[in-house]
Amino acid sequence: MHRSPRSVAEAFLYGLKSRGVDWIFGNAGTDFAPIIEAMAAAEDDPLPMPRAVEIIHETVAVAMAHGYYLMTGKPQCAMVHVNVGVANGLMGIINASRGNVPVMFASGRTPITEDGRLGSRNAPIHWGQEMFDQGGILREFVKWDNELRAGEQVVDMVDRALAISQADPKGPVYLSLPREVLAERLPGRFDCAAQSTQAVPSSPHPDPAAVTQVRAWLEAAERPLVITSDGNQALFDVLGPFAERAAIPVAQFWRTSPAISTRHPMYAGETPRPHLADADLVLVLDAMVPWMPGRMPVAEGARIVQVAADPMYSGLPVRSFPADLAVTATAASFVAALDAELAATDHATRGATVARRVALTTRLARRREEELAGAGKLAPGEPISPEFMTRALSEVVGDDAVIVNELGLAPGVLDITRADGFFGLPTSGGLGWAGGTALGAKLACPERTVVWATGDGSYTFSNPGACHHAAASLGLGLLTVIADNRVWNAVRRSTIAVYPQGAAAQTDVMPLTSLEPAPDYTHFVKAFGGHGETVEKPEALHDAFARALAITRSGRQAVVAVRCTYPDALKL
Repeated sequence: MHRSPRSVAEAFLYGLKSRGVDWIFGNAGTDFAPIIEAMAAAEDDPLPMPRAVEIIHETVAVAMAHGYYLMTGKPQCAMVHVNVGVANGLMGIINASRGNVPVMFASGRTPITEDGRLGSRNAPIHWGQEMFDQGGILREFVKWDNELRAGEQVVDMVDRALAISQADPKGPVYLSLPREVLAERLPGRFDCAAQSTQAVPSSPHPDPAAVTQVRAWLEAAERPLVITSDGNQALFDVLGPFAERAAIPVAQFWRTSPAISTRHPMYAGETPRPHLADADLVLVLDAMVPWMPGRMPVAEGARIVQVAADPMYSGLPVRSFPADLAVTATAASFVAALDAELAATDHATRGATVARRVALTTRLARRREEELAGAGKLAPGEPISPEFMTRALSEVVGDDAVIVNELGLAPGVLDITRADGFFGLPTSGGLGWAGGTALGAKLACPERTVVWATGDGSYTFSNPGACHHAAASLGLGLLTVIADNRVWNAVRRSTIAVYPQGAAAQTDVMPLTSLEPAPDYTHFVKAFGGHGETVEKPEALHDAFARALAITRSGRQAVVAVRCTYPDALKL
């Protein structure tokens, strides 16, 4: 047995821990005084609380909660300092929102009272940091927000926030905590339930009539196609077997997490373009952007089925992808239901299905072999390409690794065989995401090799000092791979795509794209006792990765900065 919480701050911390929140990734300020006092008091007079770790930048703190959830399915808490901390953490919240990741985001609020209460204002910043509506900073990107006004409601607020965050479509929530309220003493023995009083709502399942309609369309289709972006373990488990039985190629466009193994016979690569122009039925599973309008033509008369927990993506002002049928369901539940209906009709053994399966297996295997073979070759004297670097890394780290990629690798040539083996930047594109996310993943699964793969520009956005500080303070042997190409290549490629024959495309150094002068990025990790090396020659790459990997397995962090080229065009 443990004692009852005596203050609102203690009740908040106990409420989090008893609801499965094991970590608070914090960046503290003057508003944290009751939280810090509660933690210190619990050292001598125990009360279950999450472990709190100081993260020296808010973007990294939110991303660590993001990464921990990706590996465990358990929402964690990122807690920051009043409005200024919320502003710094906002980029992480945008990424969590677009990635449908539940994060319990909490912050202090500048003291409401000027005097007379425990926790009232006692510094000039308490006037300067006050707002009429602090939650308005991030309201568009959270599912729920509130300010705690009555201390006795604190655990109810935690329960409601966590339940809403995990309801499909999942996403972050926000609770602001005024200092005086946190400092309040609770009367007598505070009645705090040992588990949540608010259940997470059940996931949406497909309308049986919709499944029957899609099954009829699929049985009549000659060239069906699946497009998906977001995967998870549940979808990974059902999509591969379904795709093989139904003989449907699966393209993962802008893969944020795996929905199918890259070694699966129906894996069709990263772009739907080769199949989309000919497909007569397209099943879109959890894909905000299933193809690029105007650049990827859709076959005339093709039926389009959109499946997601919110198939209209109602949080987006503009999204005009057509749908002959929109199905409200998780992708995994829809695929399982459709597979069951097909099994009842012996669709997998029909002559047309068997013939399509044989043809696709041969064609897709040849495409994959050619793609990997091309990535593993360089002409004599040719500099390291992103594809060559990616193949080398994939070969060294093996199938068990977790790769968190932010514009560093060419993900199309990775070997991805696990649902939790790869995570990519959400469509929000908020740079600086991958460092903290990789740290959160490593914290959740210390026995796994975790790779933070990043472009050099993204690395600077990540607050690398804060990332390497967190790795050092927590003893996380994280492997960081930096694609050092000295250019904002996303900006460069976008400009060329809009003006392929324009003046900017003809310049040696395009305006607003150069990252010169570039630092020696390895100094960041060395400052925190880690290993760092720079690789310029292709023949040195495998050995450098192997050395760094061995060092991370000993508990030290390592950085390999790879001088590499950059592609002129985005391959879609």
